[in-house]
Amino acid sequence: MYEQRYKQLALAAEEGSAYELSRANRNKDKANLNSLMSQTRGTVKKVTEEISNPKQDVQVGLEEDLMQRYNEAFGDTQEAFTNTQVASTDANQAFKVVLNSDTNNVGKRLMSDISETLGITDEQAAGIVGNLDHETGGFKYLQELNPTVPGSKGGRGFAMWTGPRRKSFEAWSAKNNLNPDSYEASFGFFIEEVQETSEGRFLKNLEKANSAEEAAKIFSQEYLRPGKPMMSSRVSRANYYSGEK
Repeated sequence: MYEQRYKQLALAAEEGSAYELSRANRNKDKANLNSLMSQTRGTVKKVTEEISNPKQDVQVGLEEDLMQRYNEAFGDTQEAFTNTQVASTDANQAFKVVLNSDTNNVGKRLMSDISETLGITDEQAAGIVGNLDHETGGFKYLQELNPTVPGSKGGRGFAMWTGPRRKSFEAWSAKNNLNPDSYEASFGFFIEEVQETSEGRFLKNLEKANSAEEAAKIFSQEYLRPGKPMMSSRVSRANYYSGEK
């Protein structure tokens, strides 16, 4: 009897375990279903809100489109600005003409040509060349790098002719088929001014000079007439060319 009762209890226990397992599975399925339904309701709600409030989407789309156009326009502007800078730099470099020959030889050649053409002494010619050496930074630049008058073209040529004199220099160069940045153009126009215009009046006093220093001062004051003479530099360069270091 006890054996039979034991078997009945064991069977009931097994049935209970199966029941509990089945119950647990049902609860798990129910939870999964509830979670799925919750997610579905959230999706439906979002879709419903987007449908009921289309202006927000349109505004967002418009803002994105405007931002994209702004970035494209800004990019084009930056590129154009960069190109302008490059063009400006190229233009400046084009004006900073460096003579192809040794600058020291340019000065000596000019001194010899001026002395012979104008019939003056080496010291007097050195006074002129020392000034022109100063004006051109050692005959490296034939265009004024930092014009005194803002917005102007500045000086050009060996003597850094400005204003009407620059225009005359460029016109004379064109008339004689010469590059304004060539040695021949600057030398030729200088001789033209000295011999054919009132700018040559300094020559009378220059011919009285007995030293490169004296000649340099006369030429600076009467022919070039610079706003800031920096006379010590002019005299030093004149003495160099005359051999009076």
